Amino acid sequence: MISSLAGLVLSLFVATFAAFKSRRAATNYYAANVYGMTPHSHRVYAAVSAVFAGLFAYSLAAPWVPAVPLLAVFVLIFIFYFSSFARGFSDEE
Repeated sequence: MISSLAGLVLSLFVATFAAFKSRRAATNYYAANVYGMTPHSHRVYAAVSAVFAGLFAYSLAAPWVPAVPLLAVFVLIFIFYFSSFARGFSDEE
C-alpha cells in the first residue's frame, strides 16, 4: 500500500509538472537542442505519468496488482525525465 501511495503521488507530480512545462517551448539550450525536450515530449511524459497514476490507483483498490514493479518502472521514467533538465543547470562548459 505504501508503494502504491508513493507511486501515485510521484506520478501525479510528474504529470502535473510535465503538463505545465508543455505549455511553452524550452528556453534552455540543452533541454531544447540536446535532449529534445519539446512541448510534445513533455505532453508524452505527462500522458505516461497519468497512465501510471491510474495504475497506482488501481493497485490501491486491487491488492493483487504488484505495486513495487510498477514503482520501479516509474522511477526509471522519473529519472529519465528529470535528468533532461540536469545538464542545463550545471556550471560546466
